[in-house]
Amino acid sequence: MFRKYSFLIIITVAFLSGCDYSTPQNKSGFFYNTFAAPMDYLLHWLGSIFDNNYGLAIIAIVLIVRIIMLPFMLSQSKNGHFMRKKMSIVKPEITKIQDKIKNSNTQEEKMAANQEMMEKYKAYGMNPMKTMLGCLPLLVQMPVLYGLYVSLKWPSSGGLTDHAHFLWFNLTQPNIWVTVIAGILYIIQPLINLENMPKEQRSMGYLMTIISPIFIIYISITSASALGLYWTINAAFLIVQMFFSNKYYSKLATEEANQLEKKIQSNHTQNNESKRTLSENA
Repeated sequence: MFRKYSFLIIITVAFLSGCDYSTPQNKSGFFYNTFAAPMDYLLHWLGSIFDNNYGLAIIAIVLIVRIIMLPFMLSQSKNGHFMRKKMSIVKPEITKIQDKIKNSNTQEEKMAANQEMMEKYKAYGMNPMKTMLGCLPLLVQMPVLYGLYVSLKWPSSGGLTDHAHFLWFNLTQPNIWVTVIAGILYIIQPLINLENMPKEQRSMGYLMTIISPIFIIYISITSASALGLYWTINAAFLIVQMFFSNKYYSKLATEEANQLEKKIQSNHTQNNESKRTLSENA
């Protein structure tokens, strides 16, 4: 998972660093017309609604994006919690089947072991494919990030350029305090998930607490503070969302895992009794 995210981050930084829409003549092409121009229009429209307060307009964009992504993020959180809790219960059985797959001598044996694995997952209500879609929300946000980055770094005339003041800073200029706040929040965000990660994956989680802030700080300090404001509000929203979703789904997943454990123990007891009965009858 870390490799997926870090790869996407590197690609994004490289791609955005090569863009230049500083002149009206450059504001053309597929990517600008498809992603940046609509975001620039949305920013101007929201700014006019909020009486030319473009700080509130940016906050509104964050809320719109996060609310749209909320069902996907909650589903991802739920699937992750349920998969981890159940896997801790059924891991011995899964490991045995994995050994069968590894030690298969023929293709038929391997296919049979894979089929057994699928049936075992189905019987226990587990779907590993759902957890493999964890980077989907990030992929969906990439076009939005691109459009927002361009519209905030190179805003069209009027609007943000004429009404740049928000709180104590200028939205069109870098601001060290906005950058610091954004960086701190992106240190906190991955830490929230560490306690819910398997121990063997926590080293990746710690790396994300380094990679994410570096990425955010680099973009924020080299761009208008409007983008830093976006990162700050985005991180704050995610921290609150992750805190409550982790707390809620962890409780539900624990309850279901306990029920699954009782079911497995009951099945083992019944199987042992059946074997004992057959042995006595023989």
